[in-house]
Amino acid sequence: MKKIGLLFLTALLSLTLPACNDDDGDYPYVYGLITTVHTLGDKEYYFERDNGQTLYPSEKSATFEAEEGKRAVIYFDLLEGIPDYDYNIRLYRAEEIYTGPSAIVTTQEELDRQGGDCAGFPAAYWQYFNLTPKWLTLYLLYPVTDNSKHTFSVIVNKVEAPEQTEEGYLNLELHHSAGGDVPGYTQGYYVSFDLTPIAAELEGKKGVILGIETCENGTKHIKLDLPQEQ
Repeated sequence: MKKIGLLFLTALLSLTLPACNDDDGDYPYVYGLITTVHTLGDKEYYFERDNGQTLYPSEKSATFEAEEGKRAVIYFDLLEGIPDYDYNIRLYRAEEIYTGPSAIVTTQEELDRQGGDCAGFPAAYWQYFNLTPKWLTLYLLYPVTDNSKHTFSVIVNKVEAPEQTEEGYLNLELHHSAGGDVPGYTQGYYVSFDLTPIAAELEGKKGVILGIETCENGTKHIKLDLPQEQ
């Protein structure tokens, strides 16, 4: 049964973090999945994947405090199925992901308020970036000492003409503010953006071209496609 469960787990994970193991040996080799948290009241909650599938933790982590609408990476394995949810899981750990805003910027004043600090990304970024009509999720690399000072946003820039365009794609810009943090070692973190405020701009598009101001190579443009409708 355990082997069958692992096969289902492999099929489940289309956007995963590297495999993880607890240093104290408290739980087995599991994967991380990016989700949205939904609360049910009385400390009950479940997780939703970006494709709409739901995961209910019938065995919960004692340290996780659920907050409606937050993004989180969850580490888990599968249990026997239960009604009303796509998957029943044993939750080992859940880590909140920074959730940033999206916006349409129409004035120079608004543009000047956006952060201008750099951020990098892994060479194989396609393994760590994900775009849906609701969410844009990235794995970013940047020098950091106190990560709580860092903020991020993605914008549709209506003030300046985009450097790189393609028909059928919406141009977005990533903006990063270090918040006065003292640069430390370069570390990697997931960040996620709620695209609801720019839904009208995204409607009918094949995807986005995302401009990222990198620390070593200037502005880089990444093309991300929206999932195809089934």
